Amino acid sequence: MRARAAFTLVELLVVITIIGMLMALLLPAVMSARAAGRRTQCMNNMHNVSVAMLLEVAAKRRFPASGNFSVDSSKRYHSWVVTLLPWLERADIDAKWKKDLPHNDPANAQLTSIGIPVLVCPDDFTAVPGQGNLSYVVNGGFGYTVGMPALDCPASFHIMTTPVVAPMDFNGDGSACTVSTPQSTADKRLFYQTGLFFAENLPIGAYTVRHHTLDSIIDGTSNTIMLSENVRAGYDPANGTSWATPKPEYCTFFLSSYVCEGRSCAPGKVDYRRANDRTQDPYRLEAINSSRDQAEGEAPWPSSFHTGGIHVAFADGHLKFLPDQVDGEVYAAQISPQGTLIRGPLAQVLLSDDSY
Repeated sequence: MRARAAFTLVELLVVITIIGMLMALLLPAVMSARAAGRRTQCMNNMHNVSVAMLLEVAAKRRFPASGNFSVDSSKRYHSWVVTLLPWLERADIDAKWKKDLPHNDPANAQLTSIGIPVLVCPDDFTAVPGQGNLSYVVNGGFGYTVGMPALDCPASFHIMTTPVVAPMDFNGDGSACTVSTPQSTADKRLFYQTGLFFAENLPIGAYTVRHHTLDSIIDGTSNTIMLSENVRAGYDPANGTSWATPKPEYCTFFLSSYVCEGRSCAPGKVDYRRANDRTQDPYRLEAINSSRDQAEGEAPWPSSFHTGGIHVAFADGHLKFLPDQVDGEVYAAQISPQGTLIRGPLAQVLLSDDSY
């Protein structure tokens, strides 16, 4: 009788081992290709949003408000996203939006739950399907404004310290935005020079009108960040927010105001390296990619789930990958549209082609 041909146990184990080794080699390549595809789509989405923004700027001759509020802030109308809806090919939503009503008014609230894919990075794993997610935010510079001690007073924002929002002494004269006009004007001028988007009041001209144009970006549109990623923006199930919410925490990113020690930008108290200090508390809590582990709506700092950095769009429309290890001085200079005009303690470094 002839013996029947078959694999021996040893041969079978060898084959299984080889297949396992091949799978181990192939799987990382597949995962890497998928990650690269998501990252490319993320950049494409940000590019489309930046194009929409620049179309709006060309049409209106100004950058839109980061968010619109009533003079007493009791009504929160809408974010910059609502302004861009026609340019984002969502004229259908824009046609139904009631711009004289707050974003959470029943007439508008039903629209805010509509997911707009171009506003979401595929790598933003915090996005909830079927909700008003937002992965891209505008450059708000140092942060807030408050109503005390004077209306429209520039303010810092620190979620980890008390008070969370407080007037900031930009010109370092010992008084944070005092009622007297000269001091108030100086603080507001520096606030304007260090950010690109600001909260404004509706109707336009009612009170606060603060915005940039392409011509007012003295540092150059190719050197000034317009948009960044933030995985903690947009939809927050605990507070019912969305891409339409005008509160800065949900639609804007800030440069850490820890740059100025004790909320004072006086001589000896300014250190731009703190803008992206990833090693020391509390500075590291507001560095790039710090908000990955922070709560929704409480972390208006640039962040993504990409390895090693974030995507940013500049005011001329070009995109780049900004390393999360970027020097704080360089990072601050890229955020400020008029940093070259600043003198004194808040003066910034000049950018060169090899700065970043």
